[in-house]
Amino acid sequence: MDLYKLLTIDGVEITEHGRTLKVDEEIAANDIDLASGHRRRYYSKNKQKFSINWKYLPSVQSVTVDGRVGQSYLSNLVNTRASVTVGIELAPGEGYTEYECFIDSYSEKLIRRHMPTKCSYYDVELSLVEV
Repeated sequence: MDLYKLLTIDGVEITEHGRTLKVDEEIAANDIDLASGHRRRYYSKNKQKFSINWKYLPSVQSVTVDGRVGQSYLSNLVNTRASVTVGIELAPGEGYTEYECFIDSYSEKLIRRHMPTKCSYYDVELSLVEV
């Protein structure tokens, strides 16, 4: 059975382990008051904002439910990069829609350490905004 892949960051498939994804659109518009008393609104490119949360995310890839990268990859990515390419697959087999984004915020909270597997579990929040 092939698992459905929804999210990639820089071409790397990110685990679906306890993940939620929220996509918002930031509307960029300028209002100009005309001499006639009317107001005209000019729209520039609207930006997508991705809010991604993982609950109980393992730091070790082999422990995730689907064998894809987890917390250690995300933490390393945030500490070394300012912008990333986000791929979202809207339906199976349709391919990814890609967005160039910058990392707006990242936070992680240590939940548990499991000494036999040398794995830590985190609640992770990642916010990305389209450039």
